[in-house]
Amino acid sequence: MKCNVGGLDRSERIFHGIVFVLIALFLVTGVWRYVLGSYGVIRLLTGVFAFCPFYVPFKYSTRK
Repeated sequence: MKCNVGGLDRSERIFHGIVFVLIALFLVTGVWRYVLGSYGVIRLLTGVFAFCPFYVPFKYSTRK
């Protein structure tokens, strides 16, 4: 798995991932809790591992 997420992109993903997970845990209920929580976890994981599978088909990378 080749890294394709650069520094600023990675920081943004981790930050927003944490924010969405916290919103899902403490501010919303019902189906939105699962939607926002899942989105947050995906953002967080793509930031932590510096790999975005959606970039692969387009051969796109934010790394320098």
